[in-house]
Amino acid sequence: MFCRHKMISWLTVVVLSCFINRGLIFAYTLQDEQTLHSALLTGYNKGLRPGIDRTIPMILNMTFLLFSIKELDISTGEFSVTGVFVLKWIDERLSWNPASYNQTNTTVILQSQLWLPNLINVNPFQDITGLRHDELSIIVDYTGLCTWFAIKTFESVCYTDVTKYPFDTQVCSIKFYVWGYSYNQDIDSTFVSPKVLLTLYSENGIWEVHDSATYTQMNIYNDKEIIVELTLERRTSYYIVSLILPLVFITFLTSFVFLLPQDSGERLGFSLTVLLSVVVYLTIIQDILPEASEPHVSILGIFLSIFVAHGTLVVIVVIINLRIQNQRSQKPVPKFINRLILFVRRKDLDMVEPLGSKIELDYNEEDNVLTWSEVANDLDLIFFVVLQVVFCILSKCFFLSVLT
Repeated sequence: MFCRHKMISWLTVVVLSCFINRGLIFAYTLQDEQTLHSALLTGYNKGLRPGIDRTIPMILNMTFLLFSIKELDISTGEFSVTGVFVLKWIDERLSWNPASYNQTNTTVILQSQLWLPNLINVNPFQDITGLRHDELSIIVDYTGLCTWFAIKTFESVCYTDVTKYPFDTQVCSIKFYVWGYSYNQDIDSTFVSPKVLLTLYSENGIWEVHDSATYTQMNIYNDKEIIVELTLERRTSYYIVSLILPLVFITFLTSFVFLLPQDSGERLGFSLTVLLSVVVYLTIIQDILPEASEPHVSILGIFLSIFVAHGTLVVIVVIINLRIQNQRSQKPVPKFINRLILFVRRKDLDMVEPLGSKIELDYNEEDNVLTWSEVANDLDLIFFVVLQVVFCILSKCFFLSVLT
């Protein structure tokens, strides 16, 4: 029994040694790969596309991996991302028998020496560019499968919609076209994955990738366009804290000018300060947003203009009310103003006095004739309530517009 186990152990060692020695014998060397390159590139014409049967289009498989979002400038429409196009195709001229080259299964060849699909960015922000870079290489295996990792910063024009800024979502795309080849005769390009791969993606501080798509479509010239599309959603925390809330608080203060004592002398200065603050915010928004009216104008810009008009009206009312306050006492209050103020007072009494204890006011009695100072004080209260109601309505309309 001991001899039998010893024999099995020896056989195991012998078999493993054979496999190890075989691996060492067939491990290719630099000379093997150099010989392979000479054989593959001798007579190779990189100006001709792969494909033995020219009646069948070459299949180009593509995948797009996103690394980072470099910039999305909504004022200029510049959109740039850093990513890598992974393109695969079969080039029969680059196939070989691994046994003839000491089991060399794959090799790496500079892309400047091989045929490449000429992908051109057809919606660039500045210059029309392709994917070619002489410093990149192509991985080739013995079946002729070529794998090209074309890494680059891609720039394109993104037509932004700032209607709901800063709660906006933008859809930006980068369009490519295999230039110089016919779709149905030479090259048939297709995406392996319907989505952009985000396995190596680094998060952006302003934009969040909400969705993505990679697809091809036919244009009006019956050419196939290669499209990488990203749906970006703006991160709103910064804008809420630094823009929306301060604007709401400043506008909320506008009506409180009517609670200041009329003889304080600060009413006009207070209302003008608030108005100028809103104008400053309007200027900031105009610098950020593009100078375009299509597809829609920013809702925030519209409401800021309304708030400016609201602040302007407050300044006008303050000036008028100051003139009312300083009217000469010898000049009587017009009857329609007198009746209006008494009517408002009676409505206030109806709301606060218990039933059965209402104070009846006679508009024709001489002791109910108001002075200009009393009219100004009552108008202050009326304008304060009205402007607070208007502010609440405008704020609700704004948030409903941008959040729905």
